Amino acid sequence: MYIVSSLEYVIDRLFRCGVGDPGYKEQEVEELLAGMDYNSLLQAVRHEAKTVYAYATYGKPPQTFDYRGADLFGQRATLLYDDFDQSDAAQVLAERRYELWLLEDMSLVVVSCVSVDFAGGEFVAEYREIKQGDPWNTPMCLDLEELRNRLVEMFCQCYEHELPLYEL
Repeated sequence: MYIVSSLEYVIDRLFRCGVGDPGYKEQEVEELLAGMDYNSLLQAVRHEAKTVYAYATYGKPPQTFDYRGADLFGQRATLLYDDFDQSDAAQVLAERRYELWLLEDMSLVVVSCVSVDFAGGEFVAEYREIKQGDPWNTPMCLDLEELRNRLVEMFCQCYEHELPLYEL
């Protein structure tokens, strides 16, 4: 459900749950939330929503074996934030990251993603697994300043008329 008040609630709650020791101070969170354009952010969230798969393979060449496993969430979702965890780069780039997804029903989900990238995108395989619990109680390191910057970038696309206007 794309409802502005629901988006505002989930973002506000996410930021405010970061208050505490050793997290953020309440004044810092207030400053980070100030000026957030939830109407434009909702337009961007809706535009960038996609189906997320538990396992997927894809590549650049035309005859690449593209595969999509099960729908991970059962609804479309928008990636809001990712936290790089570790990688190994030899002939193949293998990495693990934690991702924060906003689902269409306005719930947040943290996902662990393992990605293997051969030759700079010539062939990529990704495996995702849902991490249970509150984003603050997962292995993801959530930087609210960086998250705010990403959200601002998203809603500024509306100001630049880079996105279509969706009826809400």
